[in-house]
Amino acid sequence: MPATTTHVSAYVNIQRIDELRCVNGTSYDLSKLVRMCEELNICYSSDAYFATLMLVRSILDHISPIFECRAFSEIANNYNGGKSFKEAMQRLENTSRKIADSYLHLQIRNSESLPNSTQVKFDSELDFLLAEIYRILK
Repeated sequence: MPATTTHVSAYVNIQRIDELRCVNGTSYDLSKLVRMCEELNICYSSDAYFATLMLVRSILDHISPIFECRAFSEIANNYNGGKSFKEAMQRLENTSRKIADSYLHLQIRNSESLPNSTQVKFDSELDFLLAEIYRILK
């Protein structure tokens, strides 16, 4: 059954991507992060939910050095961004990663349930993370 687009908004806020694109003068090249965010918008708007989950996970794995951490789990558990930030990052770490892992690592079965737009929605938590990256690097 062909997918139909059911939403019109971007997964990653366009203004947030523009903010990240304008960051310069740091030791981090954000071009890969910006491109992953752009591709995340393309995938989500095309109902490509497997790819959406995989890109969210890839972004989490990519950004840890900005926070002087080796893994995103360190950010989620130890970064001093306040209680709300910590809870949002733990949701990214514990929920988005587990859902992505499930789809990435499960082998074929006789019956499947496919991800949908609701299941892959971690956009507000991701925006919170990207806003903190922007704040740190600007």
